[in-house]
Amino acid sequence: MDDQGGTRPDLLSLKPTAVPRLPLALLARSRLVAKLDCTAETVLICAPAGYGKTVLLSQWLEGQMHNVAWLSPTQHNRDALWPAILQALRRCPAIPPGALRQFSGDEENAVDVLGNLAQELTAIDATVRLVIDGVDGFAPDERDYWLPALLKQTGLPLHLALAYRDNSAVDPGPYRLGGRIMELRSKDLAFTLEDINVLAAKTTTLMGKHQLRELFRQTAGWPACVVLALRSLREAADPDAPLGDIAASNRQLGDYLDQQIVRTLSDEERLVLSSTSVCRELVAAQANALAGHRSAGSILTGLADDRELVESAGSGRKVFLVRPMIRAFFRAKLVRTEPDELLSYNRIAALWHERAGEPEAALSHAIDSTDNGLIGEILERHGATLLGSGEFLQVRRALAVLPDTVFAASPKLCVVAALAHVESRQPTTATRYMVAAHRNRDDESPPDLRELQALAKARLSWFSDAWADQDPQATVDYAALRFSRRSDVRIEARMVKVTAALVEGKYGTAENEAAEALIDATETGNAYLTGKVYLKLAATHSMQGQLRRASDFLRLAEDKLPAQAWTAGTGRSIGALMHASAALLRAEPAEALQFAATGISELGQLGSSAKGVGAAMRVTLEIITACAHMDSGDRRNALDDMRQARLRISRDHLFAQPLAACIAVIEQTAALALGHADHAREVLEWAGERIPGTGELCLLRAQGPAGISRFDAATDRLRPLHTGAVKPVLEWTRLHVNVLECSMALRTGRRTLAGKLLDEALHVADELDVLRPLAIAPQDVTDLLVERAGTFGHQEAIAQRLLALHPPAEARRAQSLTPREREVLTLLPSHLSQEQMAAELHLSVNTVKTHIRLIYSKLGAGSRHDAVATAYKTGYLPWP
Repeated sequence: MDDQGGTRPDLLSLKPTAVPRLPLALLARSRLVAKLDCTAETVLICAPAGYGKTVLLSQWLEGQMHNVAWLSPTQHNRDALWPAILQALRRCPAIPPGALRQFSGDEENAVDVLGNLAQELTAIDATVRLVIDGVDGFAPDERDYWLPALLKQTGLPLHLALAYRDNSAVDPGPYRLGGRIMELRSKDLAFTLEDINVLAAKTTTLMGKHQLRELFRQTAGWPACVVLALRSLREAADPDAPLGDIAASNRQLGDYLDQQIVRTLSDEERLVLSSTSVCRELVAAQANALAGHRSAGSILTGLADDRELVESAGSGRKVFLVRPMIRAFFRAKLVRTEPDELLSYNRIAALWHERAGEPEAALSHAIDSTDNGLIGEILERHGATLLGSGEFLQVRRALAVLPDTVFAASPKLCVVAALAHVESRQPTTATRYMVAAHRNRDDESPPDLRELQALAKARLSWFSDAWADQDPQATVDYAALRFSRRSDVRIEARMVKVTAALVEGKYGTAENEAAEALIDATETGNAYLTGKVYLKLAATHSMQGQLRRASDFLRLAEDKLPAQAWTAGTGRSIGALMHASAALLRAEPAEALQFAATGISELGQLGSSAKGVGAAMRVTLEIITACAHMDSGDRRNALDDMRQARLRISRDHLFAQPLAACIAVIEQTAALALGHADHAREVLEWAGERIPGTGELCLLRAQGPAGISRFDAATDRLRPLHTGAVKPVLEWTRLHVNVLECSMALRTGRRTLAGKLLDEALHVADELDVLRPLAIAPQDVTDLLVERAGTFGHQEAIAQRLLALHPPAEARRAQSLTPREREVLTLLPSHLSQEQMAAELHLSVNTVKTHIRLIYSKLGAGSRHDAVATAYKTGYLPWP
């Protein structure tokens, strides 16, 4: 009956012989066979049609058929179990002909019959495996009488293997305690992802990875459904094509489910499965509402307990999950034959979920019901709550299907739409909805609408070009948000204040506000807002140059925020920006370029902003890109690109001070390293106007004199930093100071001091997880690092990371100086002027000057004398 020819796909079928033979081994179920080998007596296999029960038994018993008696119910013997058993035993090769002649098949006392059978089998020294394939095909009174007697027997040389579809056909309960029973269910027989992959290969079905995963998701490993789907895929032979809804598109599969599963169900069971097919999971009350009667839950329980077509899960097994293929079959049938019923079921489900306090599911069903009025009502009542839990994509999906007339009649819906687009970093679209909300607002707006309007205006202000003219904290409406009864509104209001504090450079205030928001989000169990607060904290520390702490908080944000937040929401470009910044400062330019490219491509509407958050993000990504190009060796346009980014930072730019401090240090250091003194002076003049009274300006003012060996002047200009009169905007500026002072100490012969400064630099680098200032340090500092390798104690790991960034000395020399630069270098120890060197080499004076600047840069020298000394020391010039 089950899994025989005509009832199962041909790839799994057996010839209808008296004792089934093993088919072509398309998929060896070795794991299950090994499990069956562990049992000595009774095997029970229960699963719906198409789970390969017969095939598994055949694989298990292959090579043991001499001792197997196999029977299945037929039209002739389905009402008489004992005669069928007797006939199968007489066909078993292990039992000599005539050995069971004492039995007529008409015996009625099961205890006596089995006792006599045991004596007979013991006498002929035969142990037989009795396989009853399709137990539920026999009459209920027959199996209810004979099977308990068979299961109860102990010591009988007759071992049972029973296969059936309906759990009610066999009751092994009283006999489980003896440990003599091995049970396999549909979850054991279902194909795994690897099984499907192997079967696809054996049937020469070309599948893409996405098709494989989707096939597993839709079928849940139901073997017959997998086989039929593979046949269709083999005919299509397109591994890149979307799989689609296989229950709706695969007619053979649909016919199979109809014949083998659906037609065995009662009308009530079919009604319940059809009406609940709009829900992936449901409870009894929900099923009752959809089916329209109170017994729907009981019917689902029966289908779960007896047929295994439904899974009952959760606490108390109160949640029902219909098998994906069954649910898809009934849903596809509704689409084809009763589309209005399908819409009606979705409306019922939407209202039920809303009453149950599940707005996300309610909105999803409302969208599927195509009832615009219902969608609008649910969005008005729950849209803001859904946004606060991270369901902004679902909210936007719902908003997209609504006509303009719905928004025209609802200011609250307009505000929800504005908040949804702010969450997706689309301020232009959000602004349009805010304008519509203001236009449609009543004079007597309810308090919850006023709250949402204030929140939307406050959040939107940071993305506006006119952000400097707006102060979201100055409005009475905004001030009231922190005392809202809604936790999501309170948390979002605090995060607006975090942004305000960051703009003003009040990092302590920003951290305090974020800490309060984090407590609120954690206490209310809102994982999405918790993740957003972590992202704010990551940005707070990143803007201070504290990369290690920023990275830690970014990882926490990535753990909490759902994937959609990193593809279409909060983390889309911010995460890429912070990863790019961290990679650059860890001296990983290639990785920084990748993240920066992602961040720029994901800016969307933010990228067109001249000021506000979008403009700040764009400029930061441009700075990172230019710097990473230079660090990776592509210096052609790096300085010009830095200049262009710097000139876009206006005085009233959002986050102007940390941006100015960052670009000024990076750009001037690069200009000096490349020998472009005029460019370096330009950066210094610009920084003098933009970041006065900062540690960064002290550094910039010191780097120029240090480069031309005016060490006393450089030291004087760094003194305010050391006395605490000024402080750096960015923590990693201290590293640049350490490197500069270490280099000056080396060039003035104070190697002990240089060693202490290098130790301090490594400590700061380790603390901040910032390597770049040391990675681009002058050659003398790098040489000291190499010289002292192995002596840095706790900082040895970071020292080794730095050393790994530098090639061996010989390779470094070979790639550092070009042949023409070496020619110029050989003339530097002489007393020739630049004009005389030009004549000697047949070059122009400007060309010689350019070569000398590059030589100074590559040797980390600030003067001709320093360049010559370094060249002798490092081997660029032979000792005289």
